[in-house]
Amino acid sequence: MKIALQFAIVRFMPFAETSEFANVGILAFAPKTGFVDYKLAPARFKRVSDFFDDLDGQLYKQAIANFEDELNYIQNFAKNINGKKLVELMHEVTRTREGLMTFGETGVMITDDCHLALEQLFGRYIGRDFKDTKEYREQQMVKALRQQLKNLTIRYKEQSLDTGFSQFKIPLVAKEANITKAIKPLAFDQATPLALVDHGDRWISRVKHLLQANALNEENFLFTIEKPRNTKEEFLAAFETVQTGMKELGVKVIPYQNKNEILKFAEFDLEDSVNDFKLIMN
Repeated sequence: MKIALQFAIVRFMPFAETSEFANVGILAFAPKTGFVDYKLAPARFKRVSDFFDDLDGQLYKQAIANFEDELNYIQNFAKNINGKKLVELMHEVTRTREGLMTFGETGVMITDDCHLALEQLFGRYIGRDFKDTKEYREQQMVKALRQQLKNLTIRYKEQSLDTGFSQFKIPLVAKEANITKAIKPLAFDQATPLALVDHGDRWISRVKHLLQANALNEENFLFTIEKPRNTKEEFLAAFETVQTGMKELGVKVIPYQNKNEILKFAEFDLEDSVNDFKLIMN
């Protein structure tokens, strides 16, 4: 029997001011059968520690434990509830709210095995099924660009930049005299237009804080971006919205396939850098 399994992705969002989050679980329910279940990432989760490298690990550990207690209560409360009443209950549970643990992207999956579908959803959004994700694609983009930039006189490497209230890593950063340049490749092949916009907004917010902290100048930051493979109108509109937001920051935005333009951006005018440095010293 085919069943419509509705699900919501659980997010850990420790810094409300930047709206950055990591996916850490799935809550799923099937109104037709009354199925309600969840799966959360472990208390020691490398993706969280890597993403929020300035975060006290105990904060996530305690947050995920408390949230599991809440979900367990909801699961027990929802026993013997199905149909419209279950939909109303779960929509209230998963509505947008403030806090360390929130719900983000929602969706529906048609399945004949809800338990198996929950495992598949967890694998896709949180677990180890990584090669088809935008994170894996962005790693490939960084690796290729790093190889291309090897011939420059200045070395690009992963570094943390300071916003004044926190630090975060950017994969390609180079410094010479008083100039810092940074490159962030972004892939936009998310499952939904909303997820695409969320990914772009996360980095727009990060870079905005860097610029406000004078960590670098607008002309010295580059987003190099890859279009979504999905050519539906709503995906392209979401991608255009993100591009517009990036350009409004005043930073450079170059398509990933334009390698010559990226290389031109990455080069330093060393003579100008030395002259600027001398002016500062004088």
